[in-house]
Amino acid sequence: MKKKLINIFLFGLITGSCAAQTDGFKFYSVLNPVKAAAFYNIELNPEINAHVKTDYSDLRIVNAAGKWVPHILHFPAAERTNHAVIMDLKFSVVENSKLKTTLIIEKDTTTSSDFSLIITNTAAERFGTLSGSNDNKAWFVINDSILINPVPAIGASENSFKVNFPPNNYRFYKLSIHNNNKDPFNIKGVGTDYLIPDAQNPFNKLVENPIGKMEQMDSGKISYIKITQQLPYQFDHVSLQLSGVKYYSRQVDLYVPDIEKHSYSNPGRHIQSFPVSNNSTLAFKIPIVKNKVFYLLIRNEDNLPLKVNEVKTACFNHYITAYLEAGDDYKLIMDNQAAVTPNYDITAIRDKMPDSISLLQFGELTAIAENGLNNSDDKSNKWILWSSIAAALLILIFFTYKMLKEVDKRKTT
Repeated sequence: MKKKLINIFLFGLITGSCAAQTDGFKFYSVLNPVKAAAFYNIELNPEINAHVKTDYSDLRIVNAAGKWVPHILHFPAAERTNHAVIMDLKFSVVENSKLKTTLIIEKDTTTSSDFSLIITNTAAERFGTLSGSNDNKAWFVINDSILINPVPAIGASENSFKVNFPPNNYRFYKLSIHNNNKDPFNIKGVGTDYLIPDAQNPFNKLVENPIGKMEQMDSGKISYIKITQQLPYQFDHVSLQLSGVKYYSRQVDLYVPDIEKHSYSNPGRHIQSFPVSNNSTLAFKIPIVKNKVFYLLIRNEDNLPLKVNEVKTACFNHYITAYLEAGDDYKLIMDNQAAVTPNYDITAIRDKMPDSISLLQFGELTAIAENGLNNSDDKSNKWILWSSIAAALLILIFFTYKMLKEVDKRKTT
């Protein structure tokens, strides 16, 4: 009898432990069948990111018994081993007068979106045009309104001004600077930042979120833009499409609401400010944000308002790696505000994993209340947990009673 009670008690503890490891998680997704025991990479998409915290502390892999399976979280952008060097570009000055300065710049045919002008310090500014060519004969416009306004360097006689443009792979670039009967810049060189890859990671990429609904209201000197995404996606990049004014240089402030009630006049917490101009790429890196709604405030000052045609968000990709057994059923579970980052032994062998790891896909994301891990199961798990606690108390009382009875016997003898 005593042995039977102990077995019931142990079964209750084990069942309660499994229930505790899945309790509180709100969504799940079934992983594809595992055909062979091995390490697998699982690439996380925007929908998964919308249902986990930005540190991924509430993401788990569980097996058929509901037990956690250790995994390693990867941030490929932070794990890059690429390093940057400054490469001088070959250039020639074909005209340099008070009317115009024209440079011909040679590059390789890899895709690029900027180069830098090395200019002797000056407080002047000019407008220019940029064209591209594959043979240095037929030219095609890239940007016909580039504002060149170098900022004088402190403690040096030269500064570097970056010219941004839409990505392309022309072999030659022609930069024409309009001097308007004034003295030209003293351009000493042209260079570009070049990344030397030490190790390429195929997961190191920017993943765009679905485009959200946009509303714009122009009031006084500020344009208010409200963006409502389909889900509270994570994003660390924002890109804009602007029109309405040909030449502009403005400041944009990004806000994220912290409370349910928010508005144009109360947009929430300020995240970051960044400049926009007609010669910039209009793509910006920001601190990681996770919210369904955010606001952009454009400071127009005394200028005509800009029209915001589109706002896109994106996030650097993330993925997890885990060792999975063949024939077992696995799920991703997520969305638990009370969860903390698990401490797995597998993190110690991060650098010893094989170079080639297969990618494992997963199915649709489903609310736990609508599937096999639903409320009825939660109630069943809670009933088993309370039953195991009650059984433990009964066993404790039983053994306490037996012990007291033995003590009384000894006292009477």
